[in-house]
Amino acid sequence: MWLRVAVLIAVAVGASGLGSCARGRSAPGPAAPTQAHRDFRSVAVRGLAGATTPLSVVLERRPTLVSFWAPWCEPCVREQPELERLSRAARTCGGAVVGVAVGEAPDVIAAFVRRNAITFPQFTDERFELADAMGQRRIPAIVVFNGAEEVVFAGDALNAGSISALKTALTARPGVAPACALP
Repeated sequence: MWLRVAVLIAVAVGASGLGSCARGRSAPGPAAPTQAHRDFRSVAVRGLAGATTPLSVVLERRPTLVSFWAPWCEPCVREQPELERLSRAARTCGGAVVGVAVGEAPDVIAAFVRRNAITFPQFTDERFELADAMGQRRIPAIVVFNGAEEVVFAGDALNAGSISALKTALTARPGVAPACALP
């Protein structure tokens, strides 16, 4: 019995990583992107009102930080206030912060957003299609895109590196002041 408990603890610790959450139990999906989703920009995410939108339309050819998260992931939830502040600052500089909740229905995320007064755009990736197409296997995960919709940063969580990548992407745009203030 003790061996069984030790194995369960080891699996739980290994799955959680350092400050990250493994995918939910309902996580389907291949180990690598399918042929149909090689261009992740064409993969659709669902808005909280239920409409689907390709990632390229969400990005709008502007520097964007995308946060992959879930409401059951404690590190993800802890990042939300900082993402909210970052969203406000990025907006004033012509950029965006977008949340993509994986493995959850829009109504679940809409309720979380209302309870937590989140104002930055939120989408859902219920079947992990975008996450799989981008090779995102853990949450939280942060991906920063430049104005050409190219990935310029991919990491495990919101940190100085991801914020710096967004700032660089923002200030690389013509007409944006180099002193664009991000938190």
